[in-house]
Amino acid sequence: MRATGAKSVQIDFRYQGIRCRERLRLAPTAQNLKYAARLKATIEHEIATGTFDYARHFPNSSRARRLVAGCSSTVRRALLDYCGSLSNSIEPETLRDYERDSEIVARWFAKDRTLGSLTRKDIRQAVSQLQLSRRRIIALLRPLRGAIEQALEDGTINSNPLEGFKVRRVGGVSQGVVDPLTPEEVDALDRTDLGALWSFWAWTGLRSGEVIGLRRPDVDRHHWTVTVRRAVRRGREKTPKTSAGVRTIALLPPARAALERLIDADPVFTNPNTGGSWHEAKALNRAFARACKKAKVRRRYVYQLRHTFATWALSAGENPAWIAKQMGHSNAAMLFKHYGKWMPQLDQKAGSRMVGAVESKATRGPRAA
Repeated sequence: MRATGAKSVQIDFRYQGIRCRERLRLAPTAQNLKYAARLKATIEHEIATGTFDYARHFPNSSRARRLVAGCSSTVRRALLDYCGSLSNSIEPETLRDYERDSEIVARWFAKDRTLGSLTRKDIRQAVSQLQLSRRRIIALLRPLRGAIEQALEDGTINSNPLEGFKVRRVGGVSQGVVDPLTPEEVDALDRTDLGALWSFWAWTGLRSGEVIGLRRPDVDRHHWTVTVRRAVRRGREKTPKTSAGVRTIALLPPARAALERLIDADPVFTNPNTGGSWHEAKALNRAFARACKKAKVRRRYVYQLRHTFATWALSAGENPAWIAKQMGHSNAAMLFKHYGKWMPQLDQKAGSRMVGAVESKATRGPRAA
């Protein structure tokens, strides 16, 4: 608290983690300075008890208008504003996912619930009611994290209820869990209407969008290779997920046999319901569910066909570097991270070759000096 001129006194206090300075149009007399001191004490007491109304004390303050606007922004409005700020910086498909997830998250709370009033307990309770995978819950929280961080940067809230928040609950079935099919199950699926598609997928390990995006010129029937140049997501062509995704892969005999059963269509795999391209992976997943039911195969996500290729190749002892290249990974690290546990489980001789080699050397006796 200090005099800032012949006709004003300034008081300062901290509100929502921000240092606020406001001027009172009072001459800095002893009496007015005492009044300013009492006012500051009142404000600090109201802040401590959660009853402070900035606009009531300082109705003409520009800071009051900014803080009040930020604090009164509902969760839904804050989420949509955040999504709007991303419109020129992310892919249109990703933006639509964020907007869809924002609407879902907004329904967790009352319509008039403000972003600034959210607590970690509120969010934890909302998450605990979900019958979703951990991966899906993390994705749902992504736009909420962004909206909160944006509000923090703008100074409209003073704490982040999601800071250090970890999703531990896992429910439902996660697409990220490796649950490969057996050879017998792939054979059964091969006998369904779209059997060539499922067999080809299991023997190439492509991503969903890469399967949809495969075109006739991408297939070299002379050398039996496929060049992956694009991926399709929600009907829109884009480059593969990573730079290593643009690649030429070898077609193993079962994958060749699957292609030979198809007419020379373009795209290679067409939606039988429309006669045209598959629009998105969700449609493939629905078709795969029908195929599993018809083939009496336990239901999985269709992405398990990619996991199937990886686990079959690793268990057979194929070079991890070759598998990584086939699947579009830049190196084998991703294989060890996601599929490492399958290697010792399926290779019963793992370690025995090393022991045999060392013991063989040991029986030769000491070397001559």
